[in-house]
Amino acid sequence: MKRTIFYLLLLFILPASLVQAQTAVTLESLNVELWPDYDREAVLVLLTGTLPAGTVLPVTITVPLPTGADFNVAATIDDTNTMSDQGVNPTVGPNAVTFALTEQRFRVEYYQPYTAVDNQHSFTFTWQSNMPVDALTVTIQQPIAATNLSIVPTPSTSSPGQDSLTYHVLATQPVPAGEPYNVQIGYTMSSPPQLTKSFLESGDSDLPLLDVEPVADAGFDWQLLLLVLGGLILAATGVWYFTNLRAAKARPSKPRPQRTGKRPSPPTTKASATPQSKGNFCHQCGQPLSLEDKFCRSCGTPVKSR
Repeated sequence: MKRTIFYLLLLFILPASLVQAQTAVTLESLNVELWPDYDREAVLVLLTGTLPAGTVLPVTITVPLPTGADFNVAATIDDTNTMSDQGVNPTVGPNAVTFALTEQRFRVEYYQPYTAVDNQHSFTFTWQSNMPVDALTVTIQQPIAATNLSIVPTPSTSSPGQDSLTYHVLATQPVPAGEPYNVQIGYTMSSPPQLTKSFLESGDSDLPLLDVEPVADAGFDWQLLLLVLGGLILAATGVWYFTNLRAAKARPSKPRPQRTGKRPSPPTTKASATPQSKGNFCHQCGQPLSLEDKFCRSCGTPVKSR
């Protein structure tokens, strides 16, 4: 009886697990970067996908590839933005690559051929997968030597990047499972094509898409200018000093006031005006006496006859 119940439960569990395994994985976002004529006469395609939060890992996904694609790498991206292809083990088929994903984000890189007729280059990028994408964004890097660039659908923004290259960004939109999403690109390129990477590595200042022309160095000697300015300042200071010194010498000096009267003699006291003879003192108290004194003005003692 117990064995019968076990088999019945197994019959219910297995179909449910098989249905779950066959359910397509949803991509929360997919960023597509198209770099035509970057380092090869082809289109370098960079796909960066993100799974929704809560996706049970590991999971196996299949990414479509265009006909004639030259597959480069499939890698995972961890929380530190480090890419690694360890344990991915991609299986490349005619029009798809399948690999195991152990992180929430992944990167797929491949080269897509384009059509070149005379100086006209063109290609179409197509995304069509059983994985629905909630938000798909396409960015086209304009080749450094390309002119007459046309993009369908029309980009929402076009602006230069930090590498002085122009990037065209299409509006973000969802793509349901099984429905194709196409981007058509065409441009004019000289023959043989001038690859963007060669310009970036050579540091060539005459980039075809740059409007600003570098100013030629005139070889101006700033040290010499500072020396000349210093000499002029010293010379001006010397001229100012000697000019003021000469003016000071030529200016007539102010005459000193002269006194016409004789300097008055200091007032004399009565004692100094009246000469006193030696020993003209009171014999009682010793106070000085005048010649006309008959009595001491201090103690009243009669003055002895002189």
